[in-house]
Order: sequence, then structure tokens, then C-alpha cells
Amino acid sequence: MSEYNKEVAANIGTPSQRSFWISKLKYLVIFSFAALLGFTVYKMIKFEDSVRETRIVRIGSVVEQKLLPEISSSEIRKRAEESELRFKTGNKYFSVQEIKIRNGENVVEWHPHFLKGVNMGVAIPGNYPSEFSATYDMYFNWFRQIAAMNANTVRIYTVLPPEFYEAFAQYNIDNNSKPLYLMQGVWADDADSGDYFDKGYSERFRKEIKDVIDVVHGNAVIKERPGHAAGTYARNVSNYVIGILLGREWEPSTVITTNSKNKKITKFIGDFISLPEGNPMEAWLAEMMDFTVRYETQIYRTQRPVSFVNWLPLDPMYHNSEFIESKKVREYDNDIESIDFRKFYRTPLFRAGIYSAYHAYPYYPDYVYMDEKYKGGINHKGEKDNYYAYLEDLKDNCPGMPLVIAEYGLPSSRGNSHSTPFGLDQGGHSEKDQAELNRTLTEDIFHTGCGGAIYFEWIDEWFKFNWLVMDFEVPAERRKLWHNMENPEQNFGVIAVEQRTKTVDGISDDWTENEKISSSGSKAEVSASSDAEYFYMKLKSDKLDPTKEKIFIAIDTYDKKKGSHKLPYIDKALDRGYEFLIGIHSKDSAEILVDENYSVYSDIYADFVPVYASKENNNGKFVRQILLSNRERESLTGEKVARKVYDRSSLIHGNSSQAEYSNSNMFIDEQSGIIEIRLPWHLLNVTDPSSGQVLNDVEGTPDIESIKSDAFNILVYYVNSTDNSAAFNSSGGDYKFSWKGWDKPEYRMREKESYREFKELFAGLKVTEDEKNELSENSYKIAEWYQNKDGAITISYDDGTLTQLSYGIPVLDKYKLKATFALISEWTKENMSSSAEKGSFTVEKIGWNQARVLRDEGHEIASHGFMHVKMDTMSVSMATYHIEESKRVLEENLGSKIFTFVFPYSATRDELFNAASNAGYLLQEPERKR
Repeated sequence: MSEYNKEVAANIGTPSQRSFWISKLKYLVIFSFAALLGFTVYKMIKFEDSVRETRIVRIGSVVEQKLLPEISSSEIRKRAEESELRFKTGNKYFSVQEIKIRNGENVVEWHPHFLKGVNMGVAIPGNYPSEFSATYDMYFNWFRQIAAMNANTVRIYTVLPPEFYEAFAQYNIDNNSKPLYLMQGVWADDADSGDYFDKGYSERFRKEIKDVIDVVHGNAVIKERPGHAAGTYARNVSNYVIGILLGREWEPSTVITTNSKNKKITKFIGDFISLPEGNPMEAWLAEMMDFTVRYETQIYRTQRPVSFVNWLPLDPMYHNSEFIESKKVREYDNDIESIDFRKFYRTPLFRAGIYSAYHAYPYYPDYVYMDEKYKGGINHKGEKDNYYAYLEDLKDNCPGMPLVIAEYGLPSSRGNSHSTPFGLDQGGHSEKDQAELNRTLTEDIFHTGCGGAIYFEWIDEWFKFNWLVMDFEVPAERRKLWHNMENPEQNFGVIAVEQRTKTVDGISDDWTENEKISSSGSKAEVSASSDAEYFYMKLKSDKLDPTKEKIFIAIDTYDKKKGSHKLPYIDKALDRGYEFLIGIHSKDSAEILVDENYSVYSDIYADFVPVYASKENNNGKFVRQILLSNRERESLTGEKVARKVYDRSSLIHGNSSQAEYSNSNMFIDEQSGIIEIRLPWHLLNVTDPSSGQVLNDVEGTPDIESIKSDAFNILVYYVNSTDNSAAFNSSGGDYKFSWKGWDKPEYRMREKESYREFKELFAGLKVTEDEKNELSENSYKIAEWYQNKDGAITISYDDGTLTQLSYGIPVLDKYKLKATFALISEWTKENMSSSAEKGSFTVEKIGWNQARVLRDEGHEIASHGFMHVKMDTMSVSMATYHIEESKRVLEENLGSKIFTFVFPYSATRDELFNAASNAGYLLQEPERKR
């Protein structure tokens, strides 16, 4: 023992004492290591939190940092765990928390709900939605009506004025046993750049989200700005807000732009919402959803279900009938882009869950009724139903979450802007038909396992435009002042909003003496009137008998020189020209025709758009009023569907007070000798009755113009059914009718037949249980095919010709497809070159440079052999050489592995498949005819 150790031993005492101190020292060392380990773990956790917080700041914008104070990850986790939860999503339905008293104790129960409701448009006649003209009393009465219809949900698109939330809160206070829930929307304006990642746009949208959440919690003061509601929001309605719904129908063109400008953004991993893999648009939506949940969790310690608006043009399915290459018929391709709810997941911190929300109509896009898989659909009643089949497909593609059809329905307009083989047209329905068809659509939604049906819409809104007639509603800014019955978009409501001053029923009790326009001594007394929807006429005489003489009414809408100066059955030319001609032959045969030169029909296939103005002529040619409602189509498989025109000339006979004849145009009462007629203004090319404007286009200008009409001049005459002789109603000739314009329309509201139909139907749409939700959080499984598709196909190009780049690549890029390009080693040079097989012509070939570009863009380069020769007659050794050598040459020049071998001419045999496999190829394909 060294002197030093002896000294130490002496100092620590006897052997037993030394053993004691050694034991103490051992525990001291263990404790020190434990402390060091604990400190290390602590520092690692702090480091992880700092990294996490850094990531949060990086993802968020400057505005997000201002809207949300920065807090630690541990704090956000704590607030998420403590958050109040009144609503959550299951596999199919929303669940609502209810507190019951059992045995003197509060018991929390969750009950599934099928959402049944209406979209609440709030544009009162004479106003745009952004003018917010509805009052507290109006909102409150609407809520009572909606609840009485047995609905449970109201959806709105944006923040409405404080009066809405005050009325909503008061309704629920008064009716706690029958509450209404609110699906609150967050409006999204168009992105000017077409890119939703635009910094300014994203900042503004986050601000909209913040405002919405503050508003529903009764904690907002919003300053006035054009197009937005403003005021002090002090009523907390958050206990009745069943979900937040972001955005609008995203235009495919802006989705294309967003995706093309942000190709590297393919995922988003947030604290509440994650998108492990997706396209840039999906990543942006995930980020906005995450911010929505984060804001409400952090500020209000509350969570509720969240989603975004999607619609059929962006559904995740592929549709063979959606193939439009002709620019003449192309609106945009409705199958190029998709937004797929299957890619969105909630994290464990978000307990309320996500849901999918679609606007889904049965007539658009065309594939909803053209695709073979939908054509043969059979609904729960055993009837053919394309909509039912589509919804089944859509639900299958939204697994693990409720699918809410947030907009659907059919209008009660006279006009029809799109037809389907199943009769589920965009218009042309009486109120009775509308009610019955909307019942079928709602039942389809319920019986396909969707989580909600929110009908579009509560009231008719006059400001809305429709693609088929919008060009002829000018000035466009006055569209809100009148009601176009030829415009389907204005007539979806459960509640009719109308002025209708006359009922077409053959009774004169709603006519006055002042409305008489004919002179004394006329064969028939003629009266005329008008309102915001119709031009009316009444003929009264005990001598009128359409079975013995046809009745004609010619109408000159403006400028006596213009129009046809020749009328059927009248021999002489007339001093005045006429634009329209009504012919009444019987109750079942009546029509309104237009002077051929004044027709608004245009043939987009003829590269000719007429000047929509009346022209002086003596042709006497009056034609039926038609519009092109369906463009011709060709499916991916070559199936052609002819164009369709909507013929609106036929006049419907019936009592307009009856739902079955809500769109009737005339009524003949033989006993009283009364014929009543009403014509939607649009059938007379009146572009704005509120200011007396009629269509008068000017050649060479980009817009469609109108002119003020001083008056209508009306000529009534009769044609004998036996000898076709004509006689005027009176010797005085024309009758003049003029009307006063208006800047503030009068209107009234009434319940359509749909209200009664929904009331009965909604009462029975109830659910008692939900399926277990297994896909709400991140979960993984091995899929048989990429993205869990049903199968896979390959697109391959052989021989490496240059035309494959010039013609094939643009089509592949357009549809975001990748292909396999099989090259022949012997033919491929560094740059493009020309070569030919023996006895064939010279063809330009792809070079190594082009092949490398194709590979870098995600296409596969495959081997098509060392030489382009048939291999089935070669010896195995020679064929093996070709197979192996081609692989060596390709890999040497490309610097990447080759896994696919395509046999030239499809010439192969079993031994050669083995040779290719032994050479390292994973896939061997016989060449196909292409």
C-alpha cells in the first residue's frame, strides 16, 4: 500500500468504518448518475419543446403570431386536454353531449344526430347578401319556422350581423327542449393571384377564422368594412355551434394554380390536424383547419368539429365520362384536381374530430349521371337513381368521418338550365315536383349513411345569377330588384319570396278596371298588368272559343320600326313591327314565339354569336324560344352524348295557386269567357323590368346592351279554324301598356310545398347509434395498391420516339400522370438522334439527356432490349445477353437502376421471364399494341 493510501486508510478509521464509508460512497455515485440522467432527460424535453415551438412559429404567419399569443407546447397540450367538448364526430354522425339527471346526479351522455337543416341565405329582395337587410324579428321568425319544419341545423356562410346571433340565442333559450344547431361558415374570397398560399391571402383568411370564433363566443367587436357584417357581438352561442366549415366551392383553376406554384409542399403536421401526404391545396387547408382548432383551444379552451367545403369537381374519384378536349364545349375539366378527405387526420389533442362536407347536386357535373357506375344506381325504394349511386361512392371515399351534404336540392323555377336522363334537372319543376324530388334526394342522403342533409336554400334570393340567362339580365346590378322565373338559381327556396299580384285561375277578383287597355266595341275586353315577376294579360268575352278560332297576340316591346312587320295569316304588311307572338289553340296547345332575328339562342359550335337586338324585317318568321342547356359530351371511352336544348316556348295551362301548376302561364275558363296569361319577363327579352329595360345589343361591343322601352304595343287577332281568315279584336288595332319602374320592390313570403314535405320527412329521420370510429387518428395499414386504390394500371411508351415527348408528355402533365418509357439501348445516343429498323422509315429518338429529364420528373425508364429484335426464337444464352446488356448500358448512362423489361414485339417465352428476373428486373412486360 502506498504511503498516500495508508494515510487515507488511517483517516477513515477501522475496517468496519471503512466499509460503511465505501457503501455511502457507492450510493452517492448512483444518486449522482440518476441526477445527471434526470437533468439530461429534462434538457431533452426542453429542447424538443423549443424545436416544436420553433416549428409552430415557422408554419404560422406574422398575423398568426399576433392573433395567437405564443405559448409552450406543454401549455397547449394542457389546454387541449382541459377543453370543453359539446359536439364530436363519430364514424357516420355527429354526437351531441346531453346532461341528464339520474338518481339526483348529473349524468353525461352522448347521442348521435343526423343533421337535417337548411342553408340560410339572407338576401331580401332589393338587396345583396352583403347588405345584411334582414332584421332581428325576421331571423327569429325564421328560426321558429325552421324548427317547426323539424330541422335541427342552420348553416350560414359567413359572419352575419349581431341581430342574427341575438335572435339565435333567444330562440334556443326559449326552446331548450328543441334546440337548433349552427354550422358556422368562414367565407373565403377569391385569391387574386390564384394561389391560396399567397401570404396576404392566408393572413386575411386567418383573420376571418379568428373573427368567426370570437363572434360565436360573444366576444367580438368588428369594425365596418364593405361586404362584411360589423358591430358588437355579445351573445355567446358557442354551445349551439355544432361545427365550423371553412371556405367555399374552390374553383379547379385556382387549385391547379396553387398546386403548380407550391409543388414542394406535400404535407402538414400540426398539433391538431395532420396531413402526412397530399397536394399543396390539401396542405393549405390542413394548416387553416389546424389554426381554427388551435385558436379556439388556446383562447377559449373549447373544441368543436371542423371541416372545409368541397364539391363534386374536386372529389377524389375518377370519372371516365369527364373528358373534354374541345375548347368550344370546355368549361373546365372537373376531374383533373382533387381534394381528398381521406388524407386528413386529427391528432390526439383534437378530440372533437373532423367531418367531410360536400356541395352535391344531382345534375352537375355531367359525370354524376353519365358514368356507368351511377347510371344503374338503385335507391332504397328500388327506383333508378343516379344520385343515390354517386352518394354511395362518395361515402366510400370519406371513411371514418361523417359525410355532410352541405348543399343539395332542386329549384321550382320555370326555366331549366341543365337536364338529366333521370329528371333531376336544374329547373323546370313545379313546386309539387320540387317537393317530391327534394324528398327523394334527402332520403338518398340519409340511406347512404351520410351524416347530414342541409338543403339549399331557405328563401328564394333574387340577386342570384345563372349561367344560362345571366347575360340577358342587364343592368346586372339591378338583378336584385326583380324575380326571374327563368333563372333556376333564384328559385331554390323552401320559402317563396315573391310579389305575384295576380293568380292565374280564370277569376277576375284580382283585376281592376284601371288595368283595362282595350277600347269599347272590342270583341274581347283586354287588360294588362305587371309586377316584379310577370307581365299579365286578361281577355274576357263570351265569344272566345279557341276550338273554333285561334287566338294570336302580337307584342311590340320597343321601336315600332324594328321587329317583323308581317304576321301569320295577315296578308298586308303592318306599320308596326312585332318581336313576339302568342298563339293559343287550346288549353293543351299554346306558345310564345320570337321573331327569328330577336332570338337569344346562339350556337357555340358554329363560331357565331348574334347581335341580340330586334331588326326591321318582313319575314313573318317567328320561331320557338330555345337555349342550349347541355353541351355535347364525349367520354374517355368514346361514348358521345348529344347536346340538349331547353324549349321554353310552350305555355303551361293550370291554376297557379296550386303547387302542381305553380309555373303555369295561362288559364282558360270557358264558362266565364276569361283567358288569363302571365309571362316571365325573360320570355319577352325584358332585361330589367324595374327600369323598363329590354334587350337591344349593339354590334362590335364586348357587353350586351339594353334600351328603355316606352311601352308594349299589343295586337290581338283571331284566325278562323276553317278558312284561316283573320280578324282583329278591334278596329283600333294596337293597345298600349306601360308600367312604372321601382327601386325598392314589394314582396311577400309563403311556404312552398317543399316546407310541408320536409316537415313530414325530417320528423322520421333519426339515428340511435353510430359505428365505432377507427380512423379518426393517424393510423396505418399496408395497402394492396397505391393510396388504397382498387387497382393499378401502367402507361408505357416503347421505342423512345421523340413524338412521345411532344405529344404524350403534355397530356400526362395535364392529368398529373407518370408513365414508363422503354428505351432500346442500341438506338439511344447522348442527344436526340435518328434511326430506323431495316425496311422501315427513319424516326427521331430520345437521347440520354432527354431520358434523364424524364426520370427526374418522376417517369420510369425501362429497357426495351439491347436491340429491337424478337427474342422468342433466340437461344436462351443470346436472349440473356440482350437482356443483361441493355440493363448495363441503361444504368451506366442514366446513373440509376432499371427495374422493368418490356419484350420487343411481345415475343417471349417462359425461360426469358426467368432470365430477366435473374438479371435483376422486378417487372417484365410483353409489349402491347398502343
